[in-house]
Amino acid sequence: MIDALINTFALSNLDPWWRTVVSESLAGKTISTLHKSALLNVPAVGSILQNLAFAAVALLFGILAAPWFADDKNVLALMTSAAAGLWLLGYLLHGKEERRASGVDITVWLFLAINVIATASSHYLAASLHGLQKLVVYIIAYFLFTAVFQQSTKRKYVVLGLLFLCAIAVSLHGFYQYHIHVAPLATWEDPTVESGGTRIYGTLKNPNLLAGYLISIAPIACGFGIAGLVRKNYLVAAFGLVTAAMVSVATIFTGCRGAYIGLFFGLGTIIFMLFASLWKTQPSRRIWLAIGCLVLPVLAILAMHFAVPGFDQRVSSIFVGGEHSSNAYRMYVWRASINMFKDNWWLGVGPGNQAFVLAYGLYMKSGFDALGTYCVPLEVGVEAGVIAILSFAALIVALFARGHKCFWLANVEPGERWLAGGAVAALMAMMVQGIADTVFYRPQVQFIFWLLVAILVTSQQKQKESD
Repeated sequence: MIDALINTFALSNLDPWWRTVVSESLAGKTISTLHKSALLNVPAVGSILQNLAFAAVALLFGILAAPWFADDKNVLALMTSAAAGLWLLGYLLHGKEERRASGVDITVWLFLAINVIATASSHYLAASLHGLQKLVVYIIAYFLFTAVFQQSTKRKYVVLGLLFLCAIAVSLHGFYQYHIHVAPLATWEDPTVESGGTRIYGTLKNPNLLAGYLISIAPIACGFGIAGLVRKNYLVAAFGLVTAAMVSVATIFTGCRGAYIGLFFGLGTIIFMLFASLWKTQPSRRIWLAIGCLVLPVLAILAMHFAVPGFDQRVSSIFVGGEHSSNAYRMYVWRASINMFKDNWWLGVGPGNQAFVLAYGLYMKSGFDALGTYCVPLEVGVEAGVIAILSFAALIVALFARGHKCFWLANVEPGERWLAGGAVAALMAMMVQGIADTVFYRPQVQFIFWLLVAILVTSQQKQKESD
C-alpha cells in the first residue's frame, strides 16, 4: 500500500507511458528520423560532442560562484545552451548517449507551458518575455543534466566534486572576510534589535545570496561523504564531510536567518536518514544513537553561541515579528504580494522580476519597494498563477517521493542511495529558506536546484556504464 502510494507520488508509473508519448510526438518523430539518417551516422564525432557537453556541465558548477557571474549571468546561460546544443547534435550524429524520458518531465513541461501562457496574457509582455527567457534556460539545464547523468553515476561525483571545490574556495574567502571584519556593502541589520556584526558575502556581494548558494551544498556534501564511507573510499568521504563542515560554518557567518532555518532542516534531514539507517541495520548500537541524538544538537548550539558573536541575537530576531525592520519589511511585501495574487490568481502578472516590479508598484506601501515577493511559493503564484503553483508543487512532491523510494525502497547501489538522500536533504534546505527569501531565482542557486532535480530523477534509472 505504502509502496504503491510512493510510486504514485513519484510519477514512476507514468515513465513508460510518457516515453511512448514523447517518441510518438511530432518532435520525437522528427528527432528520431534525423537520428536514423545514414547521412548523420558519425558515432565517433557524436560521442565526442556529448562528452564535451558533460565537460561543460562540470565546468559550469566549477565556476558557478566566480565573482564575474555575481552580476553578469549571460555567460552561464550561453554555456548551458551551448552544452545542450552539443549534446543534441552528438545524439543526432549517433553518439552513444541517449536520454530516457521520465514522468517528472510532465511537471516540468507543465510548469513551462503555464509560464508561456502567463507571458502571452501578461500586461507587461516585454518584461515577461525576459523572465520567460531565463526560465527556458533553466528548463534546458534540467534536460541537459538528466541526459548526462543517465550515463553513469560517476559523472555525478565529478560534477559534485567541482561544485564542492568551488564552495570551499568561496568559504575560505568568506572566512578571510570574517577574520578582517569586512565592512557591509549595505545595511543588513536592525541596530535597535541587534548589535552590528560581521556578515560575509564571499564573491557574490550579498550575504543572503551566498547563504542560498551554500545551504544546499552542505547536506549534499554530507550525502557525498557518507556515500564514500559506504563504498570504503575514505578520501571521497573526507572530502565530502570536510566540505559540509566548512560550508556550514560559512553559512553561519553570513548571518542569514532564513539560511539558519534552512541549514537546520537540511542537515537535520540527512542526519535523521543516517541515524534511522543505523538504527535499522545496527540494533546493538541504538543506545549510543539515542545519546548522540540528544548530545550533538546541544554541542552544536553551544559551539555557535560561544564561537560566533551575535549568533544568538540573529536567531532570536526571527521571533520578534515586526519589531525587526527586516521582518516588518517582508511582512509589508508579503501583504502586497498576496493582494497581487488575489487579483491575478489565474495566470499571474507574468514571469520574472521585471514584470513583478511593474505590477508591484500598484500594490506596494510607500517606502517598501521590492524586486520579488520574498517567498518562493508566493512568487510562483504571483508570476504565473495557481496552476503554476500546483505544477511546481507536483514537481517537488515527485522529487521527495523518488528520493524516498531510492533511499528506503529500491534496490539501489549504496553510494547512489546516499547521493539521493543528500539531494533530498539539500532540496529540503533550499525550500525552507525559500519560504522567507527569493534568492532561489538567482542563477547561483537555481542551477544547483536543477542539479538536485537531475540527481533525484536519475537516481533509480539503470546506468549504461558500470560504477
